[in-house]
Amino acid sequence: MSDQSTPQQDKKTEGQRFLHAQTGYQLLLSLSQDEMECRAHLELKPSGQPPVLEELQGFLAGDGITVGLSEAALLQLLAESQAHKSANALVASGVAPLKGDDGRLEYSFVALERPATVAPADEQTEEKRQVDFKVVQQFINVEPDQEIGRILPPTGGTPGSTVRGKAVAAEAGKPLYLKTGQHVRTGGDDGSILIAEIHGRVKLDGDTISVVEEYVVEGDVDFSVGNIRFNGFVEVRGDVLDGFQVSASKGIKITGNVGSCRLISHGNIEFCGMDGQGKGSILCGGNLNAHFIHDSAVECWGNMLIDVELRNCTVHCRGSLVSGLLSGGDYISLAGVEVKRLGAPSAVKTVIHTGIDYHDLDRMHILLEQLDTLQQQLGKAKDSHELKQLTDKKQQLARIMVEIRSHHPEGANAKLNVKDRIHEGVTIYLGNAVEEFTREESGPLSLIENSLAGGLRRLSLTSLEINATELESSCRIQDEEARLARLEQERLEQEAAAAQAGDEAQTEPDTTESAAPHSDAPATT
Repeated sequence: MSDQSTPQQDKKTEGQRFLHAQTGYQLLLSLSQDEMECRAHLELKPSGQPPVLEELQGFLAGDGITVGLSEAALLQLLAESQAHKSANALVASGVAPLKGDDGRLEYSFVALERPATVAPADEQTEEKRQVDFKVVQQFINVEPDQEIGRILPPTGGTPGSTVRGKAVAAEAGKPLYLKTGQHVRTGGDDGSILIAEIHGRVKLDGDTISVVEEYVVEGDVDFSVGNIRFNGFVEVRGDVLDGFQVSASKGIKITGNVGSCRLISHGNIEFCGMDGQGKGSILCGGNLNAHFIHDSAVECWGNMLIDVELRNCTVHCRGSLVSGLLSGGDYISLAGVEVKRLGAPSAVKTVIHTGIDYHDLDRMHILLEQLDTLQQQLGKAKDSHELKQLTDKKQQLARIMVEIRSHHPEGANAKLNVKDRIHEGVTIYLGNAVEEFTREESGPLSLIENSLAGGLRRLSLTSLEINATELESSCRIQDEEARLARLEQERLEQEAAAAQAGDEAQTEPDTTESAAPHSDAPATT
């Protein structure tokens, strides 16, 4: 240790000093003015012997220095003591007080969703070390009447102690003054509980906490934003890149395009276009508006309006489906379909079902598979008992299928409007009617089921607002009127033919009577 004082030593104002002059040495104990430090100065006489550790500890205790003693510093002090040279050491340090914690907001749930942490690399396999970096959501979803969190009061801190055992007061923490913004109320006896009033996300802006219904992404949804799950409305002012998911309870609006992604909302969904690459999917509880959708699976509980085209998609729609071009894939719409062009010149397979709930269609497919299995089992029945059981099951399935076919959900409209043309390769199911187009057919026209003759009726184009049932009823009345008119016409024609035949019979001369005057035989008297 050096005789020179350090900058830290200079900062401490000296306080009391205790001098212990002995035969072979001289010990000076110096306290700082706040008594938080004690320094020792040991100087040996020319022929003197240094003290032992217990002697130094006894001097310190005698002077009241009992807190924060450093045995290591005392041993170092003794080791450095030499004749004609002084040794210095900081031999005791007080316990500094700990400031109290400031008041803070403690959330009542896990506030932020971050990538899952994993064990150290040497304890994990490569597969388990992988982290989903798309989970970086930085906001909190809440529901009405859900507790957001509580404002915790500040603490008083922990007192310290000087080297002589005197208590040192601690500084208390500062209280948190937080304002409640929109859709947040306070609760509890002291108003420290924060409660949400609506579905939304918690927003802490400065000293104000609120719940908002909108979440706006100014750019793209990428790794910097991550997957979005929000109890409100989400607006993305950019694109949604491949592999990400956007879920919003009250609706989604995307200014740009969507890649191979998953979009979910109980409300409306609107975006420019989607290229799902066979992996993209949409679940929409409201209406769906877009310019184009390619290679994606769509389930929509409202109406769908696709300005340009639907291509190679699987669509289940419980409303109406309106599109420019519709080609390739399978499309089911409860409330009717209207397209400009249907299919493609390349005769790509395109299947349309309209006027049926896709849930009923799914059930029908399952029942048909079960019926096919039963039919195979019937052919392998070993006895009459097994045959009867299988027959009963078959009849039960048949009854269920009849019920499904006779089910007409509210809003059902088995109608297809084509404004331009239908290409080869299109198969259309309307009610119980089905037709596969083997050649191109031009529009505009409306197609509905012909419930009398079977197949499809081709009618002049009418709005989807005019239901197929109304049109078919009107057509049946017209057909019946035409049939009655034909029968009446046939009756009149038959009566006219009969009358004409009668007139001809009356006007024909009697050949027997007219022959007598011309006879050459003389008349008799």
